[in-house]
Amino acid sequence: MTVRRSRRPLGRFVGTCVVAATLAAACGSDGDAADGDDPADPPTTSEASTTGSSETGSAPGSSADAGGAPPPGSGSTAADEPTGTAAGSGSGAPVEEPTGEPLRIGVQNPEGDPNGSFPEASLAIQAAADYINAELGGVGGRPVEIELCKTVISPDDSQRCANELSASGVDLVISTINFFGNHFSIYQGSEIPVIVGTPVTIADFTSEGVYSIGAGGGCLGFHTGLVQVATDEIEELEGITVDRVGVPWADTPPGVVCYNDLEAKPLDVIAGNEPGDSERAGEKPELSYVGVPVAPAAPDVSPQVTEVLDFDPDVIIFSAQAADCWNLVDGLGRLGWTPDATPLILAPSCLDFSALRAAGDLANGIYILGTRNGLLASLDGLEGQHLDDASTYQTKAPEYGVPDDLVFTGFASAGFAAMMNIWDQASTIEGEVTGRAIADALAASDGSRPSFGSSPLDCAGAPEPYIAVCGSAISLTRWTGDELEIVIDELNAIDLVAGTELRPG
Repeated sequence: MTVRRSRRPLGRFVGTCVVAATLAAACGSDGDAADGDDPADPPTTSEASTTGSSETGSAPGSSADAGGAPPPGSGSTAADEPTGTAAGSGSGAPVEEPTGEPLRIGVQNPEGDPNGSFPEASLAIQAAADYINAELGGVGGRPVEIELCKTVISPDDSQRCANELSASGVDLVISTINFFGNHFSIYQGSEIPVIVGTPVTIADFTSEGVYSIGAGGGCLGFHTGLVQVATDEIEELEGITVDRVGVPWADTPPGVVCYNDLEAKPLDVIAGNEPGDSERAGEKPELSYVGVPVAPAAPDVSPQVTEVLDFDPDVIIFSAQAADCWNLVDGLGRLGWTPDATPLILAPSCLDFSALRAAGDLANGIYILGTRNGLLASLDGLEGQHLDDASTYQTKAPEYGVPDDLVFTGFASAGFAAMMNIWDQASTIEGEVTGRAIADALAASDGSRPSFGSSPLDCAGAPEPYIAVCGSAISLTRWTGDELEIVIDELNAIDLVAGTELRPG
């Protein structure tokens, strides 16, 4: 069933939205991300802006990478430094130095290719491993060794790296982001579990022996979330009835999959035109939608905007790289659209505080999805585990080698979180800690245990056929003109595609 929690009136939204852009963005576009905020003028109530580009490239549609200095209150000074423990690790008492045979973790990461390069991810994974070895006693008492295999963006090189890491006999693999999903069968043949930091492909969602732990479930959580909000929550929030949905979508290889499988299909399920197990199946037989492909970095989106508006939608949803999102908003505004006239719901990949402010009244009232417990939040106002996790990341990542200009990027925080969640899962294991034992612990996760930098992992609750997704809870915010304010603390919409046939496009 669709899970909704803590709907409440608008309130101050402190640092919970933007890190999710790392994940949703990858289904948006394959162009470069938009420029980020000036660090001297940070957002007042949200995380450091995650708009910006990676060192040498960006994920399809990624607005997750923010360069520049951390925002005020980010905790990156020695005075704010934690006591040498990770969230949930206890009192900060000295730990024993890890001994014995190293736990060898392979990392498959795109680097050095203008079509996609994410060196910050592997730097952060190594930094987390060094922190775990130096201050947390290793993983299950074993020292961690990272074996990095850099890929270019090609199917052949994806498989090359998988073959090399498999042949080297690593215990476990972290796949940061992969546009093809053709590497999993190689790891399966070697019985090596794979943890995915940024899930974007059908294979990321459906492969055996794969654990997609990225916040919000990647495209799966955010695109189904767009549909859920557009066809249900928005009716109460705006006092309207939704029968018609406008769906411009990013016309890229990942965007095709995300639109067809995670937007068009759940809309068809709700309308009763696609069989599925959701409790909402057939709920709105009058529901219709129009899908309009939008090429990345299109110089003129007037034809696409015209097609969307001519459909006379009750609501519009969109996910793409930030530059394309605000290009679309500008095009809509030129034809007389306003958020008051037709609500607009955007994926977190669209988040760009500079663009929000530049759009003025045209942006006021726009809804933007996000996730909880992100690592890039300003520490001011955070509490509990969220404070512990963000403090740990913002102090330990630079201390152990992540350059200052890469700390506040989505792919760096995702890489660090992946390693910390491996460490955390190992702490639950009775007996020898191995790659297989860590995978078994992940498989058994049921949402009852906090996870580092995200919502609790729930790999056991993944619905068929999306068996590899370990967390898909998201949140909803609205831009007031000055800040993002929370509308819904948490909702989970992946049941909209539960029990359906895959529709990759």
